[in-house]
Amino acid sequence: MNTQIAIQLAGSKAKLARLLGVSRAAVTQYHAILPPKRIDRLRQAHPEWFADSAPPTTEIELKPADLTPV
Repeated sequence: MNTQIAIQLAGSKAKLARLLGVSRAAVTQYHAILPPKRIDRLRQAHPEWFADSAPPTTEIELKPADLTPV
């Protein structure tokens, strides 16, 4: 999840820090994408924030002609 989006959803850096169990300074140091452990914690606390990024539920059928040899 994008760090800026997480901050917006939480309401502030301080609120996001509280949700994640880290300091506000830690949130400030995150790069563009939250660390995987923090994403997992947010997914548990607020699954509705991830509704659009749910994995696909349908299988994709591939034919041999669709595959590119390596």
